[in-house]
Amino acid sequence: MRTIIKDKDNFIKMFNNIFKDNNIKDINGITIDSRKIESNDIFIPIKGDNYDGHHFISSAINSGAQLSFSENTKKSKDIINIKSSLGIINQLANKWHSKSQAKVLGITGSNGKTTTKELLFSILSKKYRCSKSEGNFNSSIGLPLTFLSSKLDDDFCILEYGASKPNEIKSLCKTIAPTYSLITNISEAHIENFSSLDEIIKTKSAIYKDLEENDIAFINNDLDNIKNIKIESKKITFGFKNKSDFNGEIISKNNFYYLKINHEKYPIPSNLVHLKENLLSAISISLFFNISKNNIVNTLNDFNLPIGRGGRIFKNNLEIIDDSYNANPESVKLSIKRFNNIYTKGKKIFVFGDMLELGKQAIAYHKNISKILDRSKINFLITYGDLTKFTFEDVSNNSIIKKHFTTIDDLKKYIYKISERGDSIYLKGSRSMGLERIYK
Repeated sequence: MRTIIKDKDNFIKMFNNIFKDNNIKDINGITIDSRKIESNDIFIPIKGDNYDGHHFISSAINSGAQLSFSENTKKSKDIINIKSSLGIINQLANKWHSKSQAKVLGITGSNGKTTTKELLFSILSKKYRCSKSEGNFNSSIGLPLTFLSSKLDDDFCILEYGASKPNEIKSLCKTIAPTYSLITNISEAHIENFSSLDEIIKTKSAIYKDLEENDIAFINNDLDNIKNIKIESKKITFGFKNKSDFNGEIISKNNFYYLKINHEKYPIPSNLVHLKENLLSAISISLFFNISKNNIVNTLNDFNLPIGRGGRIFKNNLEIIDDSYNANPESVKLSIKRFNNIYTKGKKIFVFGDMLELGKQAIAYHKNISKILDRSKINFLITYGDLTKFTFEDVSNNSIIKKHFTTIDDLKKYIYKISERGDSIYLKGSRSMGLERIYK
């Protein structure tokens, strides 16, 4: 990972004030990957379970890094000795936050946080100076590093707060405390690292509980495990079912879709209709920050889903919907529902890779997906991996042609064999399954 420093002058002043014996005159970026070093970068080596970045300090400096931190005491003008690499990342981010005028809008959730972040950034940028966390850099290392790419005079910084283990959100909030917070939803994603769903709820709820009294929590009023969280800050609610500050309704008329919010209708492009909860939250928050209807509508018309998160690719007369960046039971159900509602001239081919990090219930979760597939409009089901074998075996709808694979090459050959002009292929699976290799 490499973070580009955009507010160079202010960063240099801050850095030189902290490290008076190691002043810098220029800065391009900060990286934890020696292979991504560019001139005048600062290298921060990270120790992992199977690697140690300290082995690459010399390589980083030879590649153009002006400085490197090190937990291992070394005497060199190019090296700053520290106790903890993670500690120095947090120190820099915390100091940057204290100097920044930006209001941090923190987003967490089991599904949809990256898409919601991108939507909000696109809309709010119409009126305000905004920055955001890049990609899915939302961990204890990625979040503070990506925050350093923001500018001190930003109005807003929209950040993802990730939780792959208990209490991680609380820890992230200590480093960069949000002023506004949103939880998209809470389900069993990454449950392998948690003792129960209740522990996941407790971990994610920290993004609300960390708010000050006059800060604001944006609450999905339709989700009991979110709206029942006890918080001390102010609340702004939105929902489709329960009375809220922003009441939503999806309206379909002559193949056109609208999201009606408090008596005002917003046209929704057909490729975004399946994101109704994300859209309601993003538009509601944007309205709270006084974004005009025209700016919202224009942004939605121009908005493209990121590849890997439901974006569309057209290749060899085929439509490929790549939603393979992540997968958990809830997001797979939503993917199947979306695929059902997509019009296609040809066949619907659903490629399903293993859902990982589901713990002891992994097989049961995969079997349960077969029930949803049995009721779907999918023509071909192609499963890939060890766990989706159980989905494959449990699908009983004879109108679905199904095939299971354990190698990506065999899977690709089969898709090339059965696909024709006008077909639509939907890719869904956990990131490490690498389903994008089917078309790349």
